[in-house]
Amino acid sequence: MVRHPRLIGALLAAHLSTLVQAQPPRYLEAIEAELEAMGVEATCEAEGSVRAHCAFRHVTRDATRELWVRMTYSDESDTLYVYVPRLVVAPPEDETTPAVLRRIAELNWRMLATKLEWNASDGEVRISAVLHTDSNFDRRAFRTLVRVVLGQAQRYQPELERIVIPR
Repeated sequence: MVRHPRLIGALLAAHLSTLVQAQPPRYLEAIEAELEAMGVEATCEAEGSVRAHCAFRHVTRDATRELWVRMTYSDESDTLYVYVPRLVVAPPEDETTPAVLRRIAELNWRMLATKLEWNASDGEVRISAVLHTDSNFDRRAFRTLVRVVLGQAQRYQPELERIVIPR
């Protein structure tokens, strides 16, 4: 015999809420599986049930550069944001920054899937792309996007460095 139906209902609702929150974001397992299939040793971490972050380190073939690829996945916005942070740093007050910004604009005009971004507060320049996951998680598009972001980071970082640090 149930004597406190409201209490039992509240406990059941709290338990169901805990179960729902314990679920990782919808496509996190697929993201991890694709990174593994690409031969990437990534670390991924869920941030609640709707957001997750992944990261991996990439060393260029000639072992002269190390890049970090980071990802932020959100079930709320149905997006996966893939980026390589700190390609270069071009502080707002630096005399070379206008040339860096001009080159970023020129490169962005040519890029289709990616973009270069500049943070005016700290001067960080990154390259990024967004994969939309509102209807599904396209594994092939994901792999292609990660490769394109990484490839363009390797291609454009030396050029941007030459502008920031003139020889």
